[in-house]
Amino acid sequence: MSNGRVINLSQSVNYTFIQLTLVSILWGGTFIAGRYIQPEISPLLSATIRFILASAALILVLSCKNIGWKKVSLKQFMQVAILGLSGVFVYQVLFFYGLQIIPASPAALLVAINPAMIALISFLIWREKISISKSIGIILCVFGAFILLSDKTSGIEGFMTNTGDLAILGCVVSWGIYTVAGKHVIRQIGALHTVAYAVLFGTFLLIICTVFSGEAVLNDLSKLNMTDLLSLSYLGILGSAVAYVWYYQGVNKIGAANAGAFIALNPLTAVIAGGILLDEKVSAMVLFGGGLIIMGILIANKRTKTQSEL
Repeated sequence: MSNGRVINLSQSVNYTFIQLTLVSILWGGTFIAGRYIQPEISPLLSATIRFILASAALILVLSCKNIGWKKVSLKQFMQVAILGLSGVFVYQVLFFYGLQIIPASPAALLVAINPAMIALISFLIWREKISISKSIGIILCVFGAFILLSDKTSGIEGFMTNTGDLAILGCVVSWGIYTVAGKHVIRQIGALHTVAYAVLFGTFLLIICTVFSGEAVLNDLSKLNMTDLLSLSYLGILGSAVAYVWYYQGVNKIGAANAGAFIALNPLTAVIAGGILLDEKVSAMVLFGGGLIIMGILIANKRTKTQSEL
């Protein structure tokens, strides 16, 4: 392989790492934004408004002359439907429901086991190899997240004792399915179109469910204030439309398990954002846990960088 080719591949992987780091920063902010929404606003309505905004942003992007829409086969549509069901409909309903019951930090702690869940599901479905270095990296990510948030919660004692914990755990499972199940369709139609079609399908399910549940009433909508709308705009445009596309581009580039390791950064950014926006204390434990997370990500992705230089 020529030196120019090696440099290009290395730069591509480094760009992917930066991109996934930005995704984690955006997603860390979703825990804060979700807490700013009034508890009186139903989880289903919040999720529906979020993804209506995300759908609108993606439709605008696909409407650009140099991008356009792509036709999909029935098989591809079924794959996209699974993604919309798991990563949009199920995940978002459980996400908003969980945040109304438990604080953002414990929720982020539970979500921090995502890297391990993604690696497991990826192995079970696609037989994606989990090397020793990747396993060590993932363990460090999860362990670091637990240490990072240990001073923000009562620890793991008391977890899984209410429906809020179970809802966030359901998010972990549904997101693992979303991450792994899109492997083939991403390569066929691209990350942007895969995310756009999945979001549109998931949004359709959310709208139908909201309407038939009776929650899409003027009384609920009238409760929304400017803070709610700004939070939902952040969640929909940045936390969904932008971050979902970047995340799937990362999955396509370095694999589900490697990309999933970056999710461990979510609680770190959530805690830092909490310190900045909510005046929460950032302790030495946060720095120590954050260091373990960063080390874990580097170890888990070490092989990918090495391969890019062969």
